[in-house]
Amino acid sequence: MRPDLNLLVILDALCRYGSVSRAAERLSLSQPAISHALNRLRAATGDPLFTRSGRGLVPTPRALALAERVAGIVAEGQACLRPEAFDPTRDAMRFRVGVSDFAGLTLVPQIIAALMVEAPRAIIETQPVGPGLLRQLEEGGIDLSFWGTDPVAAPFHHQPLFEDEYGLVLRRDHPALMVGAGRITLGDYLGLSHAVVSLGDPGKSGVDMALARDGLSRRIVLVSPSFAANLAAVAASQLVATVPIRLARNLPDALVQVPLPIEVPRFRYGMIWHARADASPALRWFRGLIGRVVGEAA
Repeated sequence: MRPDLNLLVILDALCRYGSVSRAAERLSLSQPAISHALNRLRAATGDPLFTRSGRGLVPTPRALALAERVAGIVAEGQACLRPEAFDPTRDAMRFRVGVSDFAGLTLVPQIIAALMVEAPRAIIETQPVGPGLLRQLEEGGIDLSFWGTDPVAAPFHHQPLFEDEYGLVLRRDHPALMVGAGRITLGDYLGLSHAVVSLGDPGKSGVDMALARDGLSRRIVLVSPSFAANLAAVAASQLVATVPIRLARNLPDALVQVPLPIEVPRFRYGMIWHARADASPALRWFRGLIGRVVGEAA
């Protein structure tokens, strides 16, 4: 027979209050319901559990032996059902975040600096993003991810963080700058050798879509998943890279950023998460911290 755990709640109330009427009042049940449950408890334990004394109940030795264990079980059950809370100053938490190296270079340093102050026991675990990102979010492999394309439909949630535009990065002593007196023409741009980032998305980048509208294309020599690797290659060669301005803010001395010779729409950057993670107090707090830190940086 499957045990009825509700009987433990009733036994706990009877032990606490020593009265059928008071137990019924505390549990919002009728007195006959409590008496019926007591009869079932007696049958299950093979012990009377309580005897009458005046208007109250006196526990038997068996009831006294069970009282502490039952109280612990009931308290643990109540704790399991209590709404979750998160105290960033005291609670340990691991936040698993999908991060491209763009986010890793431009956002994560400020976020971890704030986290170390506001949630000293928390950990950020970054994971590379790729074609399986939405499945990772759905299956709980990561809690949230930074997101550089259009928002996706339910059951995913999206929060915009900022907008950015692109600039062209190349060596300070690049021949194209020497010839153009510090500026790059559209003809120069199309004739240069480009390093581009691809995260496995089969679609064209915003830059290539802008060029394609005018029937143009650029010469791509290096494709990698890393802005940092591309900028290292640019610093060591005559490659150029079209990158978000936010990334170009802290270039090494060997590199310089100049305006693009073609109009490319600004892009929106945000974060996404699955509905399964939406109600978590810890993750809500963490998303709020990200929004605040990124907003201050912008």
